[in-house]
Amino acid sequence: MAQQQITLLGCGKMGSAMLEGWLADTNLDANFTIIEPHQTHLGWLQGQKTVRLYADCAAAIADGAPVSTMIVLAVKPQMMDDAIADLGVMKHADCAYLSIAAGISTDWLKQRLGDAAIVIRAMPNTPAAIGKGITVLYADAPNQAPNQVRDLASQLLAAVGQVVHVQDEALMDGVTALSGSGPAYVFLLVEAMTEAGIKAGLPDDLATELAKATVCGAGALMAAVDTAPAILRENVTSKGGTTAAALAVLMADDGLASLMIKAVAAAKGRSIELGE
Repeated sequence: MAQQQITLLGCGKMGSAMLEGWLADTNLDANFTIIEPHQTHLGWLQGQKTVRLYADCAAAIADGAPVSTMIVLAVKPQMMDDAIADLGVMKHADCAYLSIAAGISTDWLKQRLGDAAIVIRAMPNTPAAIGKGITVLYADAPNQAPNQVRDLASQLLAAVGQVVHVQDEALMDGVTALSGSGPAYVFLLVEAMTEAGIKAGLPDDLATELAKATVCGAGALMAAVDTAPAILRENVTSKGGTTAAALAVLMADDGLASLMIKAVAAAKGRSIELGE
């Protein structure tokens, strides 16, 4: 693939995670223009010869930043309208757009970027920071998102973890609610397990260590085997044992599954609101 010119509009936590993955990908021949007003967390970019860093689009344009092959829209949904309006001459007919903003539809973007704009939508999650993310990618109709554009988007996202393709954009709000927000649910689980361990009489540091290692180990086990999570759960549950006693509480009608359904539904609803 020929050398690419990538503009990253917004370089917060997720943008930074993706950029680290791109710079580490030896198969990606690209130069990067980064537009980010808050740059205190980007000191690690010093000395990166393939990266140009600007506070805003106007500064990039004034400095003659190169025309982009793809612009990655990594700003918050509430800021998207203003951010893309400032693109100016960086926004041109041949450029493709890869949006990772929750709730913002391709139609919404095309209303502002032009009906002919090539728009791809993705939802990564924060384990991308260590190359363990999972990103769901939705590309517009083939005539709107040519194969080379899809390939570039897939390459960019594969640099930070697994990529799953979907054909129905309506799925993206549910994706956002499940995997986009999902790491926070896991972190909360560790917090809750830690607190429960402390209540059970364990020292704080031991409870924290055990909770973190248990969740990480269980995740690694699921990733390493082909066994369904339900079977793995049954495999560690002896009839009448301690695990069974705990699961009787967690699997009650008002237990973990019920709460998770409500939580994901709330996140999906908020994603829809952000798109409106």
